[in-house]
Amino acid sequence: MWSRKIFYSAVFVCLVLLSFTISSPQAEDTTDQILTQVDDILNANPLKAGEKIQMINIAQDDTVSSVLIRFAEGAEVKPHFHKTHDEIVYVIKGSGQMLVNDKWADVKPGTVHFNPMNKVHSTRNTGKDPLVVLSIYTPSMKEPDRNFVESKTEQK
Repeated sequence: MWSRKIFYSAVFVCLVLLSFTISSPQAEDTTDQILTQVDDILNANPLKAGEKIQMINIAQDDTVSSVLIRFAEGAEVKPHFHKTHDEIVYVIKGSGQMLVNDKWADVKPGTVHFNPMNKVHSTRNTGKDPLVVLSIYTPSMKEPDRNFVESKTEQK
């Protein structure tokens, strides 16, 4: 009985410590391997009141950055491009649309979008539940690189 309590206490402490690391605005360079669950990360980082888009840094080194992005109902990242980064977006939960090649495309869990640098793209939540995506940037996103543009594409 005591060994279970000690085990669960240790797991709780580890999750709390992990949440401090994950919720930092700029992820520190990570040289250790990380194994975690998306739901654990989301539960440790609830949306703040009025927050529409939440970016949770998972890990980064000199070559790559990984970020969980949670979109509240109706939230949208305006059309933009990255001058110095390629981005891969993987939809984990929810439903929405992505602007790809000047057209809005429906996305759901399992959708993968590769976006080369200098290509305009956008993401929006069209569902009732949060839209959660994993964005992977290369090279590492150590400085902001989001350049917004005027959208010529109307919502369909």
